[in-house]
Amino acid sequence: MTLSLISFGREAGVVLSGLAAANDGDAPNVPALCLAVEAHLARLGLRAEQLEILYDPATAVLRISGCAANQDTRERIVLCCGNVRGVAAVDDCMTVLMPSEVSRWRFVQPGETLARIAHDLYRDPTREQHLRAANQPLLGDAEALEPGWLLRVPA
Repeated sequence: MTLSLISFGREAGVVLSGLAAANDGDAPNVPALCLAVEAHLARLGLRAEQLEILYDPATAVLRISGCAANQDTRERIVLCCGNVRGVAAVDDCMTVLMPSEVSRWRFVQPGETLARIAHDLYRDPTREQHLRAANQPLLGDAEALEPGWLLRVPA
């Protein structure tokens, strides 16, 4: 199952080193952005066979292809590629070896916490840890969420 085009907040997300142009609103250096995203995924321990990353500066769309071991890994790769400042959308052209249910997605609003999101979605704020686990390594140990981030919402 293909996730296809997934929108992200272009002005939200992590700032990758060496990409000042993308963070100032100007078009980033395309090869540098692709290499920085690949290095970012490697630092986070996210891997896919034959991973290819292409960026279109005119649309700020990052196209990713390759084969992930499972749906969870695929979604984490999409999540960490899209939540990069300067990326407006990810064109997910990845495949998976072990298909499974696809997660829903949700943008973080100003002032929201994982507990509040868990309450809104599951009517159970204690499912905060469920959301945190689903969005690793993006969230890390951070307590604060950045408005505009796109989060995975597992069933």
